[in-house]
Amino acid sequence: MGKVKEWAYDEAENIIDQTIEKVIKDELTFNKGVKQCQDNNIVKAFFTKDEIEMIFSHEIKKELNNGFVSEH
Repeated sequence: MGKVKEWAYDEAENIIDQTIEKVIKDELTFNKGVKQCQDNNIVKAFFTKDEIEMIFSHEIKKELNNGFVSEH
């Protein structure tokens, strides 16, 4: 992967992580968070809606299982 593509992929992951954090903090609903990511050009270049939903579900489940003390 080229440097620009690597940067863009990392940026997409950061955007998803930041949005998940907002969902966990009740600043966004799950659906609004997914929509926000889905509407982002960088994120949608690498992830489908189904993949975004899967990532959100997995990360939020991890938070619930860890009593909201993990990295988010």
